[in-house]
Amino acid sequence: MTYPQSPYPPGPHQPGWPPPQPPRNGMGTAALVLGILGALFSLIPIVGVIAWPMVLIGLALGIAGVLRAQAGRADNKGVAIAGTVLSAFGLVFCLIYTVAFASAVSGSSTGTATASGGSASAGTVIEQADRTSAPAVSARPTSGAAGATLGTRDGLQVTASALRDRSGFGGPHKCTDVTYRNGSDGTENFNIWDWKLQDPNGAIRRISIIGDNDLSSGELAPGGTAQGQVCFDAKTDPAGDWTIIYEGGLFGGEELRWAG
Repeated sequence: MTYPQSPYPPGPHQPGWPPPQPPRNGMGTAALVLGILGALFSLIPIVGVIAWPMVLIGLALGIAGVLRAQAGRADNKGVAIAGTVLSAFGLVFCLIYTVAFASAVSGSSTGTATASGGSASAGTVIEQADRTSAPAVSARPTSGAAGATLGTRDGLQVTASALRDRSGFGGPHKCTDVTYRNGSDGTENFNIWDWKLQDPNGAIRRISIIGDNDLSSGELAPGGTAQGQVCFDAKTDPAGDWTIIYEGGLFGGEELRWAG
């Protein structure tokens, strides 16, 4: 017996009906790509300036992708969230480097102006010494043992304690406690990125980003003080003498050294 054919089209689950296509989330995917690139470039000093547009656009696309997924107009919500998080991570590091660079530029300008102003005084002292045959005044110390207080040209007094070994996230570190005191009549800058460590083999090690650093960056009023812990990577620990180095100014024009 033959039944008449139904005038209605087959249902969504009947043979011949195309399966429904899931919504796409191109914004979330683009945010993930930009977030990965921006996070990687933001970790590189100076070169990381190209990460700014990546992390900003990635953050905007990631937020838009999450909102679209919540409204049911897109899928891959996890991809959009990952892109948002990576873009935010890169943006934080871009801001850190920008603040550190601005602080270093300000400190370099202050130090140069003070040094230029002191040239005439130094020349006067030498001229008077020649006239009176008085012994020359010894220069300020720029190196010493750990715990010694050393001074910069602009009157900033800096102290670094002996190195100590610490074990934490990311592996072993060598840490020192540093103290600043502004002995000048003007405002002076302090910056965690001014510090580095020279190992016994002569290799220079920079600040460990994942170390237990609690020294911030900022300015000191006359007579003001600041202190904190600075840590360096010590995954390879050669035997011998270590040297703690402070480099003031934008290009490290002022250097102080402590035998760690």
